[in-house]
Parts: sequence; C-alpha cells; structure tokens
Amino acid sequence: MHNKTPLTEKTKTASSTGFLMGLMFSFLIGLAMFKATPKSTRSSFFPYGIGLGIIITCVVGYQIGAGKDDQNYRDQCLGIDKITTNTIRDEGELGIESYWESYDGYEHRVLTTKMEGELVTIYNKSVIATHGYSSKSLSLTKIHDEVKNEIVERLKEGWKV
Repeated sequence: MHNKTPLTEKTKTASSTGFLMGLMFSFLIGLAMFKATPKSTRSSFFPYGIGLGIIITCVVGYQIGAGKDDQNYRDQCLGIDKITTNTIRDEGELGIESYWESYDGYEHRVLTTKMEGELVTIYNKSVIATHGYSSKSLSLTKIHDEVKNEIVERLKEGWKV
C-alpha cells in the first residue's frame, strides 16, 4: 500500500520546554552567582553576568529542545514511533514480525523465522540475514531486535526532510 497520508506538522514542544528549562537553569545559576559574588562587586558584575547567563542558557536549552523536536518529527515521518511487534506461529515454527508504516504509506516488515531449517530475517520479502540453525526463542527475540534496530538506524541515517 502506498497511500500518501498527510505529513504531520513538526511540533515545537521540546524546543519551548528547552527554552523554559534554560530560563530556570539561568535563574538557579544567578542565585548561586549572587551568593558567591562579594557585595562590593555585585553592582558592577552581576547585571552583565546574569544577562549573559540568561541568554546562553536559553539559547542552549532551545537548541537542545529543537534537536529533540527534529528527532521526534523524523521518527513520525519514518513511522518508527509506532512499530508493532508480534510473535507468530506458522506450522509449529516460532517467528517474530515487526511492522510499521511511514507517512507516505510505505510498509516495512521485518520477519525473523526458520526457513528451510535455518533461522533467517526477512525485510520486505527479501532475506537480509541468515543466522544459522539456532532455535531458542530467547535468541530469536534478540536476533530479531538487533536486525530491526539496525534497519531503523539505517533509515534514520538516510532520512531527509
């Protein structure tokens, strides 16, 4: 299915929160500076130090928050914020499948199961990894998660607005 769904708008909540956290942090730094600065130099140093501290911490807080907003937006566009993983049983064999859909309707399926006696991982109908003859469900889960996480990281690296 490739039904184009509308792209969600990028939220600004983390950048706003970062700005406010920077403002609160600058307030705490200002209190500490006020206590540490001798009374004789407070009137000359304090206004400039506090002003500079407020500007720096608010800008840094905003930048950190904006970076988090960008990551959240990327995850929403790629669909990786809504990955569903299910355990499946086919002809007595255990398998694990993860599924997600990107904003443009492109489906991603990662399936780790046995095929011809060998443990394999299939991504969108193509075998991308052969893991040997292990059959333990714990190793199946671990193998599936490792391959799925690697696919997600590659998608993140290749993502552009």
